[in-house]
Amino acid sequence: MRVCDLSLKDAEAFLAKHERHYKSPAEPICAIGVADSGGLHGAAILGRRAAGVGELAHIYADGSSHAYTLLYGSAWRTLKAMGYEQTVL
Repeated sequence: MRVCDLSLKDAEAFLAKHERHYKSPAEPICAIGVADSGGLHGAAILGRRAAGVGELAHIYADGSSHAYTLLYGSAWRTLKAMGYEQTVL
């Protein structure tokens, strides 16, 4: 299993398909996913809450081993690398 980049459109399609209460975030920044040779197993959309504060707007994984762990870790590292002073996960 590996972390991969996703377009916002692909991440929103994955989340809408697998999570019935999904609503698109107000200010999405980027999306990340986890995949293996069998396909995409999870997606996360990162957003902006306020000036200097990034957030994990939405996350879903299909139950594959360590998918949530990979997504949470990648979300934190991505927001930190983008220069956000605070992150809300």
